[in-house]
Amino acid sequence: MKKLVTGLFVLMVLLSLAISAEAFESKSIYRDEGVAAYASWYEYTDGVHTDKFIQATTSNDGTDIYVSIWTYDENTGDWSDKWGHMFTQENVFKINNKLKSATLSPVEIELYDWNMGTVETINIAAQWTGVFDVTESSYKYISKYDDFMSKYSDKSSFREATATGSINDEDLGTSDYGELIKFKSVSMYMEK
Repeated sequence: MKKLVTGLFVLMVLLSLAISAEAFESKSIYRDEGVAAYASWYEYTDGVHTDKFIQATTSNDGTDIYVSIWTYDENTGDWSDKWGHMFTQENVFKINNKLKSATLSPVEIELYDWNMGTVETINIAAQWTGVFDVTESSYKYISKYDDFMSKYSDKSSFREATATGSINDEDLGTSDYGELIKFKSVSMYMEK
């Protein structure tokens, strides 16, 4: 699970190569830089499985916050899949530059229930503490086709973390898994 989530995140953020593009008529460069943290909490009680997930990502444009709550009752076969997303430019997510800690201040977010088709507003908050060492990851990619060239690269730092949090003031306890992330990315597109 850790490798899957980390791999998906690395694919989402790409960081650039510095290259000479004087021979190209058009060139577009997109840069992004930011930080993120996520955590998951799993609980099994009397045949009821519950998985809760919180993620916050701050980049150039602002902060994206995502939450999901999945529940399955093996006694009745009932299930629910709720998720919510919000974007804000308020300073609600802070993370230490060395990935030692992070805090998501309490925010209100709309939670959509896929099964019932209903929407509710909830409050969420979370705090992360980094554990173990920081690991680095980098990726580079070049593609050429006729007169078109694209180049990508990324450099990201990751640190496992433990997290605590709350949903509607209900304490989630200590997370089963969490991670703190710092990334820089650039994509470059050129055409002769």
